[in-house]
Amino acid sequence: MKRLFMILLTAALCLNPVAVVWAEEGSIEAGGWVDLDKGPGVARWLDENGREAEPPGTEEDLGPSSNESMNSGEGYGDTGQEGEIEIEENASNQEEEKVRNQEGAEEERKEAEEQENTGEEGAEETGGQESAGEERREEAGNQENMVPAKAQESASQSEGGSALGRRWVDPSKPMVALTFDDGPYAPVGNQIMNCLAQYGGKATFYVVGSRCSTYRAEMQRMAAEGHEIGNHTYEHKLLDRLGSAAQIRAQIDMGAAAIQEACGIRPSTVRLPGGNKNSLVLAAVQEPIVLWSLDTMDWKTRNTQQTVNRILNSVRDGDVILMHELYPATANAMLQVIPELHRRGFQLVTVSEMAQYRGGLQNGRVYTSFR
Repeated sequence: MKRLFMILLTAALCLNPVAVVWAEEGSIEAGGWVDLDKGPGVARWLDENGREAEPPGTEEDLGPSSNESMNSGEGYGDTGQEGEIEIEENASNQEEEKVRNQEGAEEERKEAEEQENTGEEGAEETGGQESAGEERREEAGNQENMVPAKAQESASQSEGGSALGRRWVDPSKPMVALTFDDGPYAPVGNQIMNCLAQYGGKATFYVVGSRCSTYRAEMQRMAAEGHEIGNHTYEHKLLDRLGSAAQIRAQIDMGAAAIQEACGIRPSTVRLPGGNKNSLVLAAVQEPIVLWSLDTMDWKTRNTQQTVNRILNSVRDGDVILMHELYPATANAMLQVIPELHRRGFQLVTVSEMAQYRGGLQNGRVYTSFR
């Protein structure tokens, strides 16, 4: 009987090796997730036949798979560069059209003012000038109460980085940090940055060092536009599975060097792959560790509306929102999320900007939000 069982088992493996899920993997039934607790790039969906497949409810045109996000970026070059050029050209055309519209509106406004001034009495004109002067003085006073914020500050930037400029952040108003892991990936990242630019927002991109040379132009755009670039290690290895502090430091240091080589900025914060940590990891990572308070699960659903709903139904002042710069569905979600957060009064800031007004960052500490 035992011999017959072994013959049948051998035949089943030859015909469909994926269909057999061994007991040592937890005897997971088909039609569910395997290794779900291990996060992006590790978890797998098995269909009713036990084969690896896309989970139900995901969208078409998903971009690179989560497994590919762990690689060095090979196979992305052509698609990424073409997508980047197309997106940058579209952004340039949109910007030119926006400038033309603004110039036209300005000319119409000036003509209307001239006509209005012609028909007004001298006293009314004087009163209007005084009112405008008061408005300007009030606006200037409001700006004095605002605190200037630098986007991504660190001593290493002054050594090898480029200046990111200054902008105004109001500490008394709500703010959130949109963060995107596992990039760079230009077809998605450029679309996100295009949308942020329309609303004066900034984001934080936790990039994988081995991918940076492939998307050098996108990295340089991130830096030039004042987005924060964080360190997501060199190869996206789960650090709690490495055997020594030296191996952990190698992932951090190599990632930081690759980022600086690509865009001139050395990152000041670290995000652990999968958020995985233990005592060895916490002892080895000397930089501030930034995790998250709102997980969109976009890597799992890859669905635009589900990502939109998770954010807009749960967002709070001080949230650090986790997403991934790999999926077109995530970029499409930002086309809805960014305008709505702006309408609700949230300032879209980098992690370091928000930390600046909410207690600062300390080396070796773990942060999930800034409230």
